[in-house]
Amino acid sequence: MTTYISIGNLSGERQYEQRIGLQIHKMRTIGDLRVALVGPLGLPRDRFDVIKMSEALLYNDTELLTHNDWSSKMVLVIHPPSRPIFDHLKTTETDMVNGAYEDEQRTIMSCGHGIVPATLYEYCWNSLQQGDLEFKCPAIDEFSVRGAQTTCGATWTLYELTIKAQLSQDERILFEMKLSKNSLAKMNEVQECPFCRSLAVRDNIKNDRVVCINCSKTNPDNSEFCWQCLHPWTTPNAIYCGNLSCSTSKGQTATQEILRTCSSKVMGDFNRASPTVRACPSCSALVEHTSGCKQMTCKCKHIFCFICLKPWKKKGVSGGCDYGNNCDPAQCQSV
Repeated sequence: MTTYISIGNLSGERQYEQRIGLQIHKMRTIGDLRVALVGPLGLPRDRFDVIKMSEALLYNDTELLTHNDWSSKMVLVIHPPSRPIFDHLKTTETDMVNGAYEDEQRTIMSCGHGIVPATLYEYCWNSLQQGDLEFKCPAIDEFSVRGAQTTCGATWTLYELTIKAQLSQDERILFEMKLSKNSLAKMNEVQECPFCRSLAVRDNIKNDRVVCINCSKTNPDNSEFCWQCLHPWTTPNAIYCGNLSCSTSKGQTATQEILRTCSSKVMGDFNRASPTVRACPSCSALVEHTSGCKQMTCKCKHIFCFICLKPWKKKGVSGGCDYGNNCDPAQCQSV
């Protein structure tokens, strides 16, 4: 069965804005998709990459394709066919990153060191992926006054990189996007969502509960996290996340307070009331009972009885609780 998807590149060139049909049931990874796009694009596989727009990063060939990938537009970064050097920028200086490239032409950087343009592109892109905000020359300064080997450390501008690495329009836009994202990520007002890696802000600086806008649309059941510890928010209708590893000074105290002061209710046909909030016996995440039976499955996949806290009975295994067990409510837990 053929499925039609929309593709286009970052700079919006008309020749790459297409709607093409693919046999998506035969594709599992980004690598499979790139192979399928070679024909429609008329480009070899190494001339383009697929970009994660929310992260300003390139997909790895081994990453699995999801339903969300197919339902949204595929955005591509088109690389240049080559990275030629202007005659006045050519140098005989050794490549500062890999001195073995003596048979390839090198360009001279503003600090006086030489580098192969393709190496320059890879080095600067790797710096951005590590969260850097500037491009620093990595050349070893062997003529330090004190005799110690230190790096040059000179700063290169994006304009210099554009000229000397011969960035394509798409690459230039990608670098600008990643620089902006890195800059925002270093601000105190922004956090990176632990689920989708997009940037998120909180509505109130006094509220550590954050709802990722991107995840709320694609995965609403797993879209809330704690601003402080970046773990999933585990305590419904509470002001603390419930994660015992949270760095906030009141985190563990608040978790214990929630367990101690939560309301109680009678569940199903049982006569005795049980607390409405429990700490998972496996991972200690707080779990609230809102409706249904006493069988509870935590996000960590541990299944237990919400009343007595015993593991849920497995077929052929002795011990544990089940629907037929008129169990006694466990006391308030201590964390």
